[in-house]
Amino acid sequence: MRSLIVAGACCLLMSGFPGAAAAQDSEKAYNAPEVLLDKSETTITKQPFYYPSEGKAQITSLIITLAPGEVVKEHKHPVPLYGYILDGELTITYEEEAPVTVKKGEALIEALNTWHYGQNTGTVPTRILAVFMGAKGVPNVIRPSE
Repeated sequence: MRSLIVAGACCLLMSGFPGAAAAQDSEKAYNAPEVLLDKSETTITKQPFYYPSEGKAQITSLIITLAPGEVVKEHKHPVPLYGYILDGELTITYEEEAPVTVKKGEALIEALNTWHYGQNTGTVPTRILAVFMGAKGVPNVIRPSE
């Protein structure tokens, strides 16, 4: 009898028990996906990140292109930013962290509310896919007062 119960439980798990089926479906939803960033819970500087709690959710995406040697002036992000380096490389210098270089094919979640600047430290143009996970009324980028 005990082996029959164990066999029945295994059949349920393998053939459609809702919890098991959901996990299997999500893993098989796409044919051999290339994972760029897998379930990150922290930024590139190891901060836990969070989504804005005020305002209606908004997503903004853009491609930023930097010539060799070009610098993005100091700024910070009050909303999560997913970045993917399409071409070239980018070195990001933070106010209290060591500089980080990300290269073609690498993804990151940018630091939140941390002053930083980026520079194309390579020899070819750098192209970055930037996806801001923001909210209506909250800026994606803040620059220091001049």
